Amino acid sequence: GRVLRIVLVPCDRLGVVPWHAARLRESGTGGHRYVCQDAVVSYAASGTQFLAAAARPRMPYGAGRQVLVADPELTLPWAEVETAALRAACYPDALRYGEFVAGDEEADAAGTPAELLAVLPGGTSPASVVHLSCHALAAPRPTDSALWLARPPDGDRDAGRLTVAGILDGAAGRGPDTGGPLVVLSACETDLSTRHHDEAMTLATALLARGAADVVGSRWAVRDGPSAVLTAVFHHHLTAGGLAPPDALRAAQLWMLDPLRELPPGIDGPLRREAARPDLGRLHHWAAFTHQGNPAPAP
Repeated sequence: GRVLRIVLVPCDRLGVVPWHAARLRESGTGGHRYVCQDAVVSYAASGTQFLAAAARPRMPYGAGRQVLVADPELTLPWAEVETAALRAACYPDALRYGEFVAGDEEADAAGTPAELLAVLPGGTSPASVVHLSCHALAAPRPTDSALWLARPPDGDRDAGRLTVAGILDGAAGRGPDTGGPLVVLSACETDLSTRHHDEAMTLATALLARGAADVVGSRWAVRDGPSAVLTAVFHHHLTAGGLAPPDALRAAQLWMLDPLRELPPGIDGPLRREAARPDLGRLHHWAAFTHQGNPAPAP
């Protein structure tokens, strides 16, 4: 039958809880089930944002450009592996932003804040899919939370930070019927606010305000190896399986929970070895990731 679909608009500190990982005791077995095993769960910072996101159409993923961003600081060993796997298995024509060590192919761009803003809604070359594998940090002041991107040649270290405030600068002036992209933030604390939890302002919710249709973010600091595996499985379900982003995220999380999991075809190399880790089902690895945006299934 049709799976239950839930959109949560949590208040106060309840907004930092990964409710899709809440456990329900199974009567008679002594075991338990997670909420995500029985429902597709999405989140919204407010009722207003939920209504706007629910009405926003999704850009077809193959119709526009796709952009894969790997850690420009070369401090995340799995970032390049992750983006290379996505390009090989899901988005063969994707542009690559960031720093890359393996192979002879040059990056399409360094991945500065200005270059990323150009492919986001309101930019000069909006993409249909933007996937970032980089560092991020939720700051004490929510508008200072930032993605750590490439520093422009003439800028200091802070010039490589794309903050919530910088994302929101381009949030005005879009029609409600304008299609929005999928943005995946494979980074730490991208859907976390350390204060002002009501109508929480996070990197994920800022991207929704800018015009994204769907954003996948994280509630805490995540390890890059397991996260690379989860996002590879997520994009497989999105592209090969035809699932909508909230359903694809749930499918990837259920895959992480399955002790008999098998990696989808087309995902090889280091990710295949990482997928053999016996601890992928630990809550820390899969429950951090949330979906914000359009909660509808694929047509």
